Amino acid sequence: MLKEIREFYERTKFDFSKNFNPPSEEETPFNWVKIFFKRYPRMPIVELMPEAKDGEYKRILFQRESKRDYEDRGVPFKKISNVLYYSAGIHNPSAPPDNTRRFYPSGGARFPIELYYISNNTENLDAGLYHYDVKGNKLEYLLRKDLREESSQLFGREVNANHPNYIILTSVVNRSEVKYGFNAYRFSLIECGHIGQNIYLSSQQEGLGCCALGGFDNDGITKLLDITKEEIPLYAFSLGLTSR
Repeated sequence: MLKEIREFYERTKFDFSKNFNPPSEEETPFNWVKIFFKRYPRMPIVELMPEAKDGEYKRILFQRESKRDYEDRGVPFKKISNVLYYSAGIHNPSAPPDNTRRFYPSGGARFPIELYYISNNTENLDAGLYHYDVKGNKLEYLLRKDLREESSQLFGREVNANHPNYIILTSVVNRSEVKYGFNAYRFSLIECGHIGQNIYLSSQQEGLGCCALGGFDNDGITKLLDITKEEIPLYAFSLGLTSR
């Protein structure tokens, strides 16, 4: 990994002991909650006319939201399988390896992003840590362990009331560095965003609650995943069953 990318990552990674000290509701700054919009009031405008189309895709888009309150019930394994596959899987697996296509774009088709799954509450799936083998569309069992308490420490307790499951996105940055140099880090972040929206929409389709997590213990996750310094955690999502 280029030293400049490593330095930027080190400066921006999260540590609950240092970064997480939220103010009380009464002390929350105005510009933390106020939503701002940009407009050009003096310029000509053209009204858009979106069609009121019905259908499953529209329903999913309108219902997409971050959900943090999970029930203490196991998520059916089939639902997790669908979320992983339709978020990051290969949709033409019979093609030659270098001609396969996925459900999201990747800069230069370098695909630096890897997915890991923490099973805390999944039906017919043992508790522990898994890696998503995108080529074989399989989960590889990396660590057989109850990770519920460790998850609370890694991701914070805000979304951890009933120990949801987690998807972690990492980047093997040098896959993109060979082609894009410093831009490899930026493209990794963009790619995480593409996959993240897929995770949200796939979760909604499966009737699961989902919440994106930008603040987590980077070093703790690196240790849990047992990955080298060439692979860095960038994004995470909690998943579970909700009452609504």
